Formats: sequence, C-alpha cells, structure tokens
Amino acid sequence: MRSGGAIMLKIFTQWRCLLFLFCLAMFSPACNIINPHEVTPTYVHVDSFHFVQNPAAHLFDAYKGNPKALLAPTTHAIGSVLVYYNENPIGIFDLPVTFPVMASGTQGLQFAPAIAVNGQNNIVNAYSYYTLDTTSLVANPGHIINYTPKTEFYSDVKVGSIANFEDSNDPGFALWNQGGVPLRVVNADSLVCDGSGAGEIVLSAVGDSSVDSTKNTFAIPNGTAFIEFDYNSTIPFYIGLQADLSSKVTSTPNYLIGVNPNGGAGWQKFYLEVDGFTAEAQSGISGVRYNLYIKAVLADGQTSGRLLIDNIQLVTF
Repeated sequence: MRSGGAIMLKIFTQWRCLLFLFCLAMFSPACNIINPHEVTPTYVHVDSFHFVQNPAAHLFDAYKGNPKALLAPTTHAIGSVLVYYNENPIGIFDLPVTFPVMASGTQGLQFAPAIAVNGQNNIVNAYSYYTLDTTSLVANPGHIINYTPKTEFYSDVKVGSIANFEDSNDPGFALWNQGGVPLRVVNADSLVCDGSGAGEIVLSAVGDSSVDSTKNTFAIPNGTAFIEFDYNSTIPFYIGLQADLSSKVTSTPNYLIGVNPNGGAGWQKFYLEVDGFTAEAQSGISGVRYNLYIKAVLADGQTSGRLLIDNIQLVTF
C-alpha cells in the first residue's frame, strides 16, 4: 500500500509540474496566446469633398451636340465616401466621418465619392463620373489625421446642358398644361444657384399647377446616364421623360421621380439615373430622342410655394 501511495504521489507531483509549466507558457510575454498584441489604429477624419473644375469636361448643347463656352458646374451632393487602404476596402461612410485604419508604415489611401441615387439615401453608390482621390497615409497610431479629398469630372465625361437658364428671354421650356403656371427665368442673385439665371415656378393659389417640357428633344446615349439638376423648393415636383420615337410619339410623359420640397433651405443637387428608362424605350428602336418634363404641384394644405431649378444637365461617357 505504501508503495502504491508513493507511485500516486509521484504522478500527482508530475501533473502539478506540467500544469505549472503550461500556465507559465500561457501567460508568458513571449507567448501571449490569450491576450495577443493589439494594433492601435490611426484615425482619419473627412468632412467633405472638394470639387474642382476639370477644363477637359466642357459643357455641350444637349440638343445639337455643339460645344458651349462655359465650364461644367461644380455643384455636387457627395454625401458619402468609399475608402480603400492599400487597395483593400475599409467601408462606406456618410460624411462627415472619422474612421480607424489599421495602418503600418506608409501605404496608399483611396477615396471614392458616393452619391444618393435618385435621392434615395438607402441607395448610395460611388459616382462613376467623379475621379477618385489617392493619398499616402503615414501610420500615426492613436492620432486623428484630417484630410479633404479632391474630385472632378473625368476628362472623358460628356456634360450636356439641357437648361442653364442664362437666357432671360427663353427658359427652353414650354407650358404643356393649358391654364397652368409657366416656368420662367429669374435673375435676382438671391434666387440663382450660379451664373446669371435660374428657372422658377411660383404657385400662388390652391389648384395651381405647372407642367413644362423642353421645347426641343435630345438624345441619350446607350449605357449609364444621369440627369443632374440643382433645386431649392417649398413645393413637391416631378421629373419625367417622354420618348420621341419619330413614327410614334408618346402623348404623356413618364414621370421617373418625385422630389420632396427642402423647405427653401438652400440649393441642393439631385442625381437621377435614367439609363433604365432609356434602355426600355430604345429596345429595338434606333434614333430615340427625349423631352424632359417638370411638373410642380401644391401639397395638401399648401396655398402657395416656389420651385427654383438650375443646371439641368445630362451626364454620360
């Protein structure tokens, strides 16, 4: 019995030694398995994008295709950013934002401007017509680096002017509904987005409405296409297209989007994706051209209101 007890004591002692060595290894700084070393991120803060003129992206007349002397407007509504570190995606963020980067040494940081497609904040995509910004990020763990990315139209982007309202005598639109309120040009600085004029529709009584269409038709090339415009409105309005099929003209416009009023709080940019509608209209038909429609109405309970609109342009490659 004494011999068996001695053997058991020896085995127990060996297990205690093994357990001690295992714990020592687990908690040793040289072999820290439970608490591995954590990398402290470098933080980057982006408030907004700076949009600049690209001299190569000149306006052209959307109706005739002739070049215009003016440069493309620099208004934008870049509300989000896609970020890549060393060509690996970090994420998409609403602006302004401060985000962490597990940076080491000096690596590339890339910013892709993103917009709300069709005014839908839940559909945010990189805008393929705007250039990406690339910079070098030097790791500075625990610190915030402020950066303002820059963007512009790519040089091969085609910006077709549909209406910039610079001609006080001709807004480029004709009233479509008899008895409605026509769109007109205003020149007061307080009412203009940029340049010398803007389009205006004023509804001053219950029952007032305005439906206006471009006087001339314009082509929309195949592929991705957006119609951009700036607006400042206290009334809801709608933007539509009417396809002119030469042998068959659609008698009523197809309204693609309704835009809620922003309360006249200032000019905002809107990006309307139109390639889905044009692809359907052009199916099996060549030479399709379009009229743009603007319809303004008073909301329930409203007795008056104003729509200001400017820089209506077709953007394609």
